[in-house]
Amino acid sequence: MSEVCTARCASYEEAEVRRAIEGALAPLGGLDSFVRPGMKVLLKPNLLQRAQEDQAITTHPVVVRVVADLVRAAGGVVWIGDGPAGPVDNTRKLWRPLGMTDVAEATGATLVPFESVQWSSHGGRDYFIARPILDADLVIDLPKLKTHVLTLYTGAVKNLFGAIPGRRKRELHLRAPGIKEFSDVLVDVFELVPPSLTIMDGVLGMEGEGPGTTGTPKRLGVIAASADAVALDTVVAEAMGYHRGQVLHLAEAGRRGLGEADSRAITVLGDADALDFGRVELASPRWVTKAPRWVGEIVGRRLVLRPLVSPEVCIGCGKCVEVCPKDAIIVGDDRVACFDLDECIGCLCCAEICPEAAIETKRSLLTRLAKIR
Repeated sequence: MSEVCTARCASYEEAEVRRAIEGALAPLGGLDSFVRPGMKVLLKPNLLQRAQEDQAITTHPVVVRVVADLVRAAGGVVWIGDGPAGPVDNTRKLWRPLGMTDVAEATGATLVPFESVQWSSHGGRDYFIARPILDADLVIDLPKLKTHVLTLYTGAVKNLFGAIPGRRKRELHLRAPGIKEFSDVLVDVFELVPPSLTIMDGVLGMEGEGPGTTGTPKRLGVIAASADAVALDTVVAEAMGYHRGQVLHLAEAGRRGLGEADSRAITVLGDADALDFGRVELASPRWVTKAPRWVGEIVGRRLVLRPLVSPEVCIGCGKCVEVCPKDAIIVGDDRVACFDLDECIGCLCCAEICPEAAIETKRSLLTRLAKIR
């Protein structure tokens, strides 16, 4: 049976985080069971966008720092890398505001931007994977525990989508506009770059319409670790309140045998109450994701959630323009984002990346009649 280990963690005080991470790793044999001296170990945090630590959008730098220290203590060479949304050079701009520069200076880690790529093919689809993640001897996944307005939940598996650098993510969204299709893409990428170990930052997580500024931070107080990223996500997603099979990319990963997606076959070790989150406001599912394929083809486009901008909040920064797969957004003369909804595919990358929470979801009449939030 797959094992998921949990530890309560009340704050981001370094000593508290270290205690929790070491406690979560202990049943797995400690970090020495994964890291050998001289290994190049890439830490893959979630560095989605520039955000404050209390917004719960990105992996907290203290979590990254503690893991980097433990890897060094085990004799590993530490790399830290991610491919945030937007242009590929966004990564270098985010190191310092997201605390990664301080982590690197304190631990001797090397910050590796995901700029060069290597082509891979999977299931007839082309993928351009960041070369550093392929050059590493070991990948440690450091996801943030969050809801997600499109995929419902984002954790260990979804975090590996950051292996696709910069605007190349737009190409994949364009080729896979539906939830089912995009879930397949997420699992393809996960299969191409599976992590050896996952350590999840769930101290301050996110509920509601995550994973960006439209979500709501919620103190969940947990650090979770596993060698099986799918099992970890399965346990955490069900603790949040999702049902088995509801998060499509986890169901697909389980179907492919990439990890355990049935919680009945997963052993949870560690603090027994660490996954007692209480009531969590979830991102709402759309029934069309489970409807017969012909239903999706006929009415799917009418059920797509559309972006709705708040003109009084939008600052005209243009970040939504950078990530839109269809080039369906412009910033008008009034410095407000303007959407061509006929071109919109409903991926909601714009809402995910908006720094001001100026983009919400617009629901069609059919969507409202179907009681789809």
